[in-house]
Amino acid sequence: MRKPLWSKIRAFAQLLFWLLFITILIYTRDPIDNPFIYNLIPKLSVHLGIVSSIAGRKLIGSLYISIILLVLTFILGRFFCGWICPMGITIDAADRVFNGKKKNFLKINNKKINIKPIKYLIFLFSIILSIAGIHIAGIIDPLSLSFRTYGTVIYPYFDSTVKLIFDGLYYIPVLNVITEPVYSVLKEYVLDYRYIMFSGHLTIFFFFLFLLLLSIFARRFWCQSLCPLGAALALTSRRGLFNRKVDPQKCIKCKACVNDCRINAIYNEGLETLNGECIKCFECLKSCEYDAISFKFGMPVKISKKIKNADNGTNGIINMEEDFDFSRRSLLMSLLSSVLIIPVFKIKPGYSEDHLHLIRPPGAQPEDKFINYCIRCGECMKVCPTNALHPAIMEAGLEGIFTPRLIPRLGYCEKNCILCTKICPTDAIKELKVKDKETTIFGTAYFIKDLCIPWAEGINCIVCEEMCPTKTKAIRFLDRTVLNKEGKKVRVKLPYVIEKLCIGCGICENKCPVPGKAAVRVMTPKIAPGINRF
Repeated sequence: MRKPLWSKIRAFAQLLFWLLFITILIYTRDPIDNPFIYNLIPKLSVHLGIVSSIAGRKLIGSLYISIILLVLTFILGRFFCGWICPMGITIDAADRVFNGKKKNFLKINNKKINIKPIKYLIFLFSIILSIAGIHIAGIIDPLSLSFRTYGTVIYPYFDSTVKLIFDGLYYIPVLNVITEPVYSVLKEYVLDYRYIMFSGHLTIFFFFLFLLLLSIFARRFWCQSLCPLGAALALTSRRGLFNRKVDPQKCIKCKACVNDCRINAIYNEGLETLNGECIKCFECLKSCEYDAISFKFGMPVKISKKIKNADNGTNGIINMEEDFDFSRRSLLMSLLSSVLIIPVFKIKPGYSEDHLHLIRPPGAQPEDKFINYCIRCGECMKVCPTNALHPAIMEAGLEGIFTPRLIPRLGYCEKNCILCTKICPTDAIKELKVKDKETTIFGTAYFIKDLCIPWAEGINCIVCEEMCPTKTKAIRFLDRTVLNKEGKKVRVKLPYVIEKLCIGCGICENKCPVPGKAAVRVMTPKIAPGINRF
C-alpha cells in the first residue's frame, strides 16, 4: 500500500522552512537585535567552515555550529538537503518547470552517466584551493549562494516590481481605495523601506539561473553532481543510522521507486540504496504499492561492490559502492586542475594596476585576509540601510568575485550604522561599536578639481562640507579670489580634504550635485605607518 503521508509532510516542512528563510532574509535589516538568528543559515555549512578556516589560517566560529548538523546527519541521514536547504527547495520547484518528465539521471548517447562523484571532486578541489589561500567556497556553496541570490537579486526584483505596480494603481480612482491599505501592509511587513538594487545583479541572476536550468538534464542535477556541501553531508551519511530498508519478499522489482527517486539514489531494481545520496524525501514510500519499503534506524547493510547493471538493461558489471569509487586518475586530475587554476585566481593585473575604487566595508580585514574569510553570502549588502554595499564582479579579480564593496555614488556609509559588522557570519568584517566608527578608516576622499563647481567654475558649493559627518570636519574650505568663467574676480570657498580626518564614509560623493561622476571621490585609504586601522 502506498504511503504518501511522509512525502506530504516533507513538502509541508519544505514550505515552512522556505518561508522561514524568506522571513529571515526580509528582516535582515535595522534593527538587528540578535545577529545569531540572522546569520545562522550560512554557519550551518561545514563546507564554508572548513574552507574559511583553512584559507584564513584560523578556526572560525561557524565551523563549530556546522558540526551539529554533521552529527544530526549521521543520525538521520542527509535530511538537510531534502527538508531544509533553501537551494534544494528552490531546485525542487525548478524541477517542476524544467523537468516535467521527472527524469532523474543524465543520459548521453543512450547511456547513463554517473554524475554523483563530481561533487566529491568539487569538494576536494575547494579544499585544495583553500590551502593555497584561495576561497571559492562562498561562490558555490548552496547556503551562501541562496542567501546572496535571494538577498541581492530575487528580493530586490520582487520589491521593485510590487512598488511599481502599487504606485501605478494609486492613480486609478476607486481601485486605489482597495490597493492602498494592502500596499501599507506590504510596506510595513514585506517590502523594504527604500528602493534597492545591486550593482552586478545580472551576473548573480544568470549564474543562479544556469544552475536551475541544469534540471533539464536530471532532477536535482545540482544536488546530485555539483553541490560541495552535499558531498560533505553524503560522506557523513554513508554509514548513517536512519536508512531505507526493502523487504525482498514483498518487492516485485517494478522499479517505480527507482524512477520516482528525485536524486537517483535507488538501484538494483529498487532493492538497494545509496545511503549517502538519499535525502529522505520519502518519494519511494509514495511509489511502492506493495508496502515493501520502510525507513528504520540501524547500521546500513554493506553494499556489494560489484552488481549487475540491471537498471540500464546491460549485463556489464559496475561498481556502485556509494558512487564513491575514484580512480587514481580522477584524484590526480582534481589535484592537477587545482594547482593549474591557482594563477587564474591569484594573478590580478587589473587589481594590481588600479584598485583605488575597491572600498571594503568598515571594519573589514586587510584585503588578503578579507577575501579568505568572506563567504560571499551577501548578508552585509542586504542589511546595509543606504544600499551602499554591492557585490564585486571583477574589481578584485576572480578571487574576490561576489565579495562586498562600497560604491559611494550609489549609497554612503551611515555614520552611526554598524549593522554589516554585526551580521557578518565570519571574521571577514570585525564587529565595531558606534563610538569606534568615526575612527575606523576604510576610505579617503579626493577632489577632482576639473569637475568641482567651486574649483572649475568659481561658484560656491558647500554641499560636501555640510554633509561631512565627522566631528572635526574632514572637508574644509580655502577662501580664495579666483577668476570665474566670465573672467571676473570672485571670492570663492574652495573645498579640500584633510586626509587624516577622513574615514571614507562616501556621503560627500553620494550627495555631490555634479551630474554623473562626482567631483569628490572616495578611494582606498592612505594608511600611514603605525596607525591601527581597527
